[in-house]
Amino acid sequence: MKIRQRTWTKRAAAILSLVAVTLPMATNVAQASSSKDLAPHRAEYGYFIDTYKQNISTYKTASNNPMVGMLSSFSNYYANGKNLEKALMKENIDKAAKITQTRTPAEAERSYLTDWRDLRYSVINGLGPYSSAFIKNADAKTDFTSMPSTPDPAHRPWGHTPWASEDSRLGPIVSLLNHNSYTAYSGTGVIKDVVKYKRPYRQSSEVKPLPALVNVMAAAPENDYDFASGHTTAGFEDGLNLAYVVPERFQQMITRSSEVGLDRIIAGRHTPLAVMGGRMAGTAVTASALSNPSNQDMMKKAYDAAHSDALLGSKDTTTQDDFGDYATNRDNYRYRMTYGFKQIGNPNVAMRVPKGAEVLLATRLPYLNATQRRDVLFTTGMPSGYPVMDDTEGWGRLDLFSAANGYGKFNDKVTVAMDAKQGGFNAKDNWRNNIAGKGSLVKSGTGLLQLSGNNAFTGGTTVKGGTLQLTTATAAGKGNVKVNGGTLQLSTKKVTVKGNFQQTQKGQLRVAKNAHVTIKKTAKLGGTLKLTAGSLKNGTKVLTFKNHKGKFAHVSGLPKGWHVVYTKHAVKLAK
Repeated sequence: MKIRQRTWTKRAAAILSLVAVTLPMATNVAQASSSKDLAPHRAEYGYFIDTYKQNISTYKTASNNPMVGMLSSFSNYYANGKNLEKALMKENIDKAAKITQTRTPAEAERSYLTDWRDLRYSVINGLGPYSSAFIKNADAKTDFTSMPSTPDPAHRPWGHTPWASEDSRLGPIVSLLNHNSYTAYSGTGVIKDVVKYKRPYRQSSEVKPLPALVNVMAAAPENDYDFASGHTTAGFEDGLNLAYVVPERFQQMITRSSEVGLDRIIAGRHTPLAVMGGRMAGTAVTASALSNPSNQDMMKKAYDAAHSDALLGSKDTTTQDDFGDYATNRDNYRYRMTYGFKQIGNPNVAMRVPKGAEVLLATRLPYLNATQRRDVLFTTGMPSGYPVMDDTEGWGRLDLFSAANGYGKFNDKVTVAMDAKQGGFNAKDNWRNNIAGKGSLVKSGTGLLQLSGNNAFTGGTTVKGGTLQLTTATAAGKGNVKVNGGTLQLSTKKVTVKGNFQQTQKGQLRVAKNAHVTIKKTAKLGGTLKLTAGSLKNGTKVLTFKNHKGKFAHVSGLPKGWHVVYTKHAVKLAK
């Protein structure tokens, strides 16, 4: 939109003066996360995080502008005013039309506000119960509070109220978003001018512009193009920056970012392919800014401000959380990655992890090192072949929602060393993915790691320190389980160990009194068995196995008069 572009231009000039310079998707099926697999792939323009400041009007080719280069595959579908993939381009417009034709009043209202509000303000509701504290302590404001009943005038002025104050209690967060969003390097003006793909409402009368915006959209100049969506780009910049400083709301924030893209389609402004491109653009620009050494102090101050009483210490449980349902967020985010387009390219290209992309998970998975975070992105990435998404570096295939749930596959030994004293996710985290692979998991250090997926990894599980909590029957995968130290905690009544089970004298097994652990092979017992809440019944089998050696050195949690009995194939409770 021209008004927003003028806003970006003014902000860009200021920055330049300061800087002299359905629906879960299948994951990638590559077989090994070797150093070669995790190595970045250099694009024609270099690496985005190294060249992102070249996304300016001086550079307009795929070889010298990283935004143009990253999104260059669109030219395979549309170039020089011609649809080269007629079926795909028709589907793109048809999807946009259907979304505009079926929008609800609530969606219309939301898309209108997304259209006019400063997007830094617009994504605040992704913070859920912390949003009211953010608005208050960041002195956040907006001129737009509702959708008018009559169409806006063709040249309605953009609001001039600052979205938030850098002098507020949450000023460091405001400063970070002001610095990392709407920059001279994050606009989509260059790629739009290169592609010249018309807005959907100008391609088909079946696309129904939002009634409140019909005058504004009709008055937009002919060179106000569709691909890629600038609002979606900014929505992901803002959402990902907030997700970095408030990782406790990581998945909620990026779901709101994806909703910004949907809102653009709902309003009639953009096509699905345009907002898919915007997701890629916003993700790459944010990773570039967060990887820039000169921004590290600003990032730390913003993170510290978020974890003060001014934000995370001011939870309001009465606030409506638009993103409070995990399953809904997951399904919505994953659908919006592809908008239901089919794979039209090679579906068998191994996942690629862009240089620097691991920074996006730095605060969400702080107990993993940079290489491990790259491996998480590698094993949770989308399959290849979807339109727009197969850029050389791999930005289009990053599934950040799944990546926030930990690994999608163990291709080698994965050691997780948590330090509970650091708090936050270092003290407790939950991996919800269904983890496959031939590799193994080693839990060490302190802190508690939950495994909540339907896991099938075969390399085994070892607990050396802290707590590993299994919350599903198959959470331990299909290999052997060893408890050499720390605690293996079972939070479900039935757990199956497909291989052997071994517990040393330093290990602890913590289960409910009415739980049942099925060990398919041999059990070597030792250390402590701690029985927790659960009904007591004489003869209950806590563990069953093919055969066993040894006994638990200590058993706690049973009332007086109760004890455990060891038989050839079971450990039973007896009175």
